[in-house]
Amino acid sequence: MGVIRRQSLKHSAVNLVGLGVGAISVLFVYPHALEAYGLAQVLLSIGMVGLPILSLGANTVAIRFFPRFQDKSTGHHGFLPLLIGLCAIGCALFGLFAWVFWEPFSSALQTKSPLLREYLWMGFPLAFCYITSSVLAVYSSNFKRIVVPSLLLDFSQKLILPVLLIAVWQDWLSLELAMWGLMLHAALVTLGLMYYLRSIGEWHWRPNWAFVTPELRKEMLQFIAFGAFGGFALLVAAKSDVFMVGSLSAVKAAGVYAIAAYLATVIEIPTKSLYAASASSVAKYLADNNRTELEKLYKSVSINLLVVGLLLFGGIWISIDSVFGLLPKGDELSAGKWVFLFIGLSRVVEMGTGLNNYMVYYSQYYRYSLVSLGFLAAANILLSIWLIPIMGISGAALATLLSVSGYNAVSIALVWFKFQLFPFTAQTLKAIGFALVAFLLANLIPISGYELLDLMLRSGFFALIFGVLVLRFRVSEDLNGLVRMLWGKVGR
Repeated sequence: MGVIRRQSLKHSAVNLVGLGVGAISVLFVYPHALEAYGLAQVLLSIGMVGLPILSLGANTVAIRFFPRFQDKSTGHHGFLPLLIGLCAIGCALFGLFAWVFWEPFSSALQTKSPLLREYLWMGFPLAFCYITSSVLAVYSSNFKRIVVPSLLLDFSQKLILPVLLIAVWQDWLSLELAMWGLMLHAALVTLGLMYYLRSIGEWHWRPNWAFVTPELRKEMLQFIAFGAFGGFALLVAAKSDVFMVGSLSAVKAAGVYAIAAYLATVIEIPTKSLYAASASSVAKYLADNNRTELEKLYKSVSINLLVVGLLLFGGIWISIDSVFGLLPKGDELSAGKWVFLFIGLSRVVEMGTGLNNYMVYYSQYYRYSLVSLGFLAAANILLSIWLIPIMGISGAALATLLSVSGYNAVSIALVWFKFQLFPFTAQTLKAIGFALVAFLLANLIPISGYELLDLMLRSGFFALIFGVLVLRFRVSEDLNGLVRMLWGKVGR
């Protein structure tokens, strides 16, 4: 885990800085521009949810087939232009589909979300730039380069979005100009990633169609057909909540939902880092049929992410009322309390189950997940349609939790039946038990009524108790080793 750990630490550091910027934005900017923030999140969610379909699976093809194409002397046999070609074809087909059904869908939005109807077209260029940038970032991870792509794709957006919304809030810019600024930023990110690949010597633009033999082409087309729709179904199950809220209620409600869901992204930071650094290793171990290293990676990622996920989720949830009490318009935003609970739990579920999704996607068994993913995506949409009118924005979050939990249960079963590998050990139960003990003890601290003081005391005490128990009973050897390494550097 040496290279993976180093890359994960650097990536996490970038994300932590981004988290700080995001926290400032949530505290001081987004509550003052809820409608504009909700609109931006709905438009951005089109690309996030549509990534597998609009890229024709290029985001997973970039990892799954890279070991077959890898050869720097030949420019990796034209793998990069193949990926970009898939993105272009996928987006063109989607554009044609959207053009055919544009009027019926936009008319349906006129009553419930007229603002979204006015700006919906901007979601398509934003989606194209996001999709192309995401594929380039994933391609970079094959060379263990995840930090700079993260700076460009994720961190820069955390900077530009609050700047634009401050301008809207202060009437320096109209909402329309702010959305144009968002599109300009997306285009610059794509160009920046292209330049970065060129700077590290991996921008190889000469196609080599002869390398794609009929057998390889058939295998890739099968993977694209199943992987793209399977990945789309997964993202519908996990990421369509903001769009559903914006479509079935006011855009402003999507803003409240997005702020509450943002708090849950704190929990995801280690997930993005470890997944980005581990994906290429999973593909390699599967290609080499190295079950020993695959099992070791599977279990270590699972327990490491579960421990960090429980630490962050428990630390926020025990002080969730204080968190909302610190926000401007806290009374209005407190409606997102249960959104955080359900979304946060879904993140913990994803983290605890580890790399099972990657193991299914990058193996020859990816087809088996398609049917279950389809059912789960449909269930998420139907649950949202049913629960949002009953529970409001909390209904969308609950639908996401149920969908994500169901999908991961199916993925664990697939990995067990096909590889005889299981992510959980006795340490998993210890981690959950220690989190519950720490939560119960921290909950005994009386509430003073001073939000910042309560947040520091209750969350700090939870983190202290949980951290001590995890390290004392050696729940994760990797985390114990990391603490020893950091302690050694501090002691110098």
